[in-house]
Amino acid sequence: MGINDEDDKTTPFIKGELPAKPAVDPYRSPGTPKVAREGGAMFGNFKDAKNRKMPKWAAPLLLSAAIFHVALFVGMWAKSIWEIEQLERPKTTVDLAVAPPPPPPPPPPPGGAKPQTQVITPKKIKVKDIVQPVKIEKQQQVVEETGSTGGEEGGVEGGQEGGVVGGDLNGVMGAPPPPPPPPPPPPAPPQNVPPTLLEGSRIAGDKMIVPDDVTKTEIQRSGKDKIVGSFKLCISVDGAVTTINQLKSTTFPAYDSKIQREMRGWKYRPYMVNGRAVPVCTAVTFIYSQK
Repeated sequence: MGINDEDDKTTPFIKGELPAKPAVDPYRSPGTPKVAREGGAMFGNFKDAKNRKMPKWAAPLLLSAAIFHVALFVGMWAKSIWEIEQLERPKTTVDLAVAPPPPPPPPPPPGGAKPQTQVITPKKIKVKDIVQPVKIEKQQQVVEETGSTGGEEGGVEGGQEGGVVGGDLNGVMGAPPPPPPPPPPPPAPPQNVPPTLLEGSRIAGDKMIVPDDVTKTEIQRSGKDKIVGSFKLCISVDGAVTTINQLKSTTFPAYDSKIQREMRGWKYRPYMVNGRAVPVCTAVTFIYSQK
């Protein structure tokens, strides 16, 4: 098969009918027979480099370098920890203030009359003659006994005030009259009891108190279907009504007056506490409704 010019450009190892010269192996010395490498010419060098043994001096060198770097790192780390930086002592400025000296005294006034020197002359004190005290004798006061001016007519001389005319001189004066008895203690305030306890004790009076016809008409006109009124009722120890106080108005004065007037006629049995009648109070509520 012939080779044209195009084949000659693309196939440099073949020229004419002659085989191409083998490529020069750069890793083989001249004159060394070529040995076929396993894996071909392309991967043979990689395999040789992989199977090449490390020199004996390489391992100690690497170990020494590693130990040196570790020691250097530890030394620098320890130095950074233990090294204490010395700080400069802060400078404190103290200002001392010195008071100014006092001003000099004012100059003396211009010349004038020289002050006169006062001469003090001691006064002579006259000494009086000493008078010896005179002993004063005590004078006894003589009291004359006189009779009482408040005697009774017809009495005997030497009696006592308040005695009886013609009594005995050796008699004993009567005892004074006894003191008056103490006033009785004030009555205890009435106790408040529930309405249910006092309702069963009523013996007179009607609780059904209804308004009169005029008031009923007023209630119808107001539009209210129910009115309510409350009153406080107090009874004495005998059960009679003593006081009535209005607690809540029915809003109709005529009906309120009628309720209080009827309640004053109520009568109760005495309210007993520990066997003794006591005054009590209670609240009474009236409810009136229209249908």
